[in-house]
Amino acid sequence: MVKIDVVMLISGLDEEAMEKRRESLAIHASPGTELRLVTTRNAPPSVESQAEMELAAPGILQRVKESEREGADAVIIWGGHDPSLTASRELASIPVLGPGMASMHLASILADRFGLLVQLPEVLGISRRQVRDLGLQDRCAGIHAVGIPVLRLRRPESFERVRKTAVQAVENGADAICFGCMALNDHASRLSESLGETHPGVLVIHPAMAVIRLAELLVGMGLSHSKRSYPLPLKEIVFPD
Repeated sequence: MVKIDVVMLISGLDEEAMEKRRESLAIHASPGTELRLVTTRNAPPSVESQAEMELAAPGILQRVKESEREGADAVIIWGGHDPSLTASRELASIPVLGPGMASMHLASILADRFGLLVQLPEVLGISRRQVRDLGLQDRCAGIHAVGIPVLRLRRPESFERVRKTAVQAVENGADAICFGCMALNDHASRLSESLGETHPGVLVIHPAMAVIRLAELLVGMGLSHSKRSYPLPLKEIVFPD
């Protein structure tokens, strides 16, 4: 049994909403994989700025350490901008992954150039830095804001705006579409079908499937991030009560 913890970095979700997310993530796991959705302390209701990413960071870091201590084989930080990924890897020996990096690297394997869809223009700078840090600037055809806040982005009526933004990315040279916001996840299948009719050959990379399957692969191969690249801190990290 492979145990993967998925760290939610936002607050305000009731048990029904959490259960829907558990179900939507679990369908992408292989048989024999146990996915556990875990929450963090003092999390913001959404993450749409660098400041909110920093606000969420202490809870993410503490949760990653707890997940490893509780027996998780891998941890996924469930945010399209891969918040606190580097710091989390310093604190853990098990694989720590983000859906943004997983889906963009997969897109760069399968297509010459990809387009990245994000929620709002205000996060374009965050996404540009993320692409740069992944070393994928030459493979990214552009970053495009849908123009809808996170808390409204999952709604079915948002799909048409998502589709138009994806078409713009394709017309700007993208052969694959990635998502920089996990609220876009709900539109992945419909978008893939729609683009298949109007722009055959364009790939839509499903971030949940990409990162879950990558986590399974690393666990199965007995691999994790290099501690030469992400060394353990020299002194104990103490989190505030």
